[in-house]
Amino acid sequence: MARIARSKTTQAKALPEGYTYQQLLPLVGGMLHSGISVLLRGHPGVGKSSLARELSQAMNLPLIDIRLAQRDPAEIGGVHFPDRERKVLDLFPPQWVRDACSEPSFVFLDEINAAVTKLHQAVAYQIVLEHRIGEFAFHPGTVVMAAGNLEEDNAIVTALSSALCNRFAHFILRVDARTWLDWGIRAGVDPSIMAYIGQEGEEALYDNSGDVAFPSPRTWEMASRVLPAIHEADQKRAVAACVGVGAAERYFSFRRIYGEINAAKIIGQGAPVNFTKGKYADPSFIYAAVFAVASHVARGNPPTDAQLPNVVTFLTSPGLDPEYVMLFLKQVKSRSDLVDRLKPIPAFQELARRLVDLKLENYR
Repeated sequence: MARIARSKTTQAKALPEGYTYQQLLPLVGGMLHSGISVLLRGHPGVGKSSLARELSQAMNLPLIDIRLAQRDPAEIGGVHFPDRERKVLDLFPPQWVRDACSEPSFVFLDEINAAVTKLHQAVAYQIVLEHRIGEFAFHPGTVVMAAGNLEEDNAIVTALSSALCNRFAHFILRVDARTWLDWGIRAGVDPSIMAYIGQEGEEALYDNSGDVAFPSPRTWEMASRVLPAIHEADQKRAVAACVGVGAAERYFSFRRIYGEINAAKIIGQGAPVNFTKGKYADPSFIYAAVFAVASHVARGNPPTDAQLPNVVTFLTSPGLDPEYVMLFLKQVKSRSDLVDRLKPIPAFQELARRLVDLKLENYR
């Protein structure tokens, strides 16, 4: 029977360019549950280590984080010492090996392709292929996941042997702003940074320009942590140290817009906002308003019963398209009681009906 030839172009289109964080959680988890080791590659700072931590927690397994590039091979694979009576060499394993053998564990080999030596790869091969170090076999419930950078990044990358690669299931974690924003809600990322990334998307979230400091999911989270610890006069310098000068300038330009939003007045007094006129119609202002008001009601300022209609008034503001309403509701989902409190309000019921109808219409 003749084979059907497929062009390189067709094959390239059929292959995914990578998966989002949320897509990979069940994919990688299913592989590990099946006893298959996984190699996850992606740009520096996109969340590979975070994915490993979240999976280990979801699988209820203690995380054993091994940074290959920062360890001597003997620290990973142990050292041999002579037994003079038996005239043999015995292996003295490191503590992590004893842990992985004594109970189900999540072994995470980070930076597996970051300038590691052949000795590193030999140890990694035994961990991945045989789930053991020397005669010390891992617990049957122990799983192995590895992570590394992409070849096109400005990071030192050592090609892995084909034998080692062939023992992994391979996935690429791509940059995805929407998924990062979902994660940012859980992680408590500064709402002005969330609003900025929500407005600008992937290009603002990750841009490895080759400079020592550049924007990535990791460095934006770093910037979020440093903001409350730095005097306002030095905040731009601190953020620039994390994400680079250019990204910091663009973020603080947006932050000035964000600072114009008086969320307390919008919710407290029901101050109307018309997003169809002037500067209020600018997408940057709309994003800033949505995130500012959502952050206000979700982070320590729950509206009183008397203020609940003001929330609905804001959500039904002229020019606030359904996508922004959905964005607002996603930002406040950590306050599940808020939506429950809004449900009895007729105007919110009508808004919810329109959102459902619109979603159904998109699937027809």
